[in-house]
Amino acid sequence: MLLTCDLAWGATLTWSPNVEPDLAGYRVYQCTSQPCGRANGTATLLVTLGPVTSFNIGTPSATRYYVVTAYDTTNNESAESAVATYSPPTSPPPAPTISAVPRTLSFAAVQGAVDPPSQQLTISTGGDGTLTWTATENTGWLSLDPESGSGNGTVTVRALAGTQAVGTYRGVITIRASGASDVVVPVTLTITIAPIIPPPTPMGLRLSPQ
Repeated sequence: MLLTCDLAWGATLTWSPNVEPDLAGYRVYQCTSQPCGRANGTATLLVTLGPVTSFNIGTPSATRYYVVTAYDTTNNESAESAVATYSPPTSPPPAPTISAVPRTLSFAAVQGAVDPPSQQLTISTGGDGTLTWTATENTGWLSLDPESGSGNGTVTVRALAGTQAVGTYRGVITIRASGASDVVVPVTLTITIAPIIPPPTPMGLRLSPQ
């Protein structure tokens, strides 16, 4: 006896036909535990059929066991078939996910002055199990700490203005974890020229006679 399953239509029992001329049909029995059989008191008659060779059992919510017997026109019943087992399909584990907040970072610095304050990138993970991630950047002026972690975490991002020329610089931070879609965080660093401070105004001006 064969048990096939289609999630859209349920599971179907199929068996080979008997060839006896007085065959009247088949009976399908269901059990909730092993051993499955009438003699064990575990089999419940599920359906009595005519001379067909299949039966759709639907989609039981728990594991079930099935046997089939043949009966003739005088209601003599055969021994039971081999046991067919139905186990409900298990849901796949949730897909791993990773996200970062904020989605963009922006730094501003004055040329030749101190680096701008650091900012925090919050990493959140989801899915089955603990996700291990890495953080990388594609510039020469960003610093990430840490550059890897497991589960939820925080990355400190620093923009190293250093001796960079005046202008706007753009880069990205990429957060990557196995099985999850990469997260790309755009980063902008704007460096402006230091303001020109004029000399102080002269004080104490007076005119002395000659």
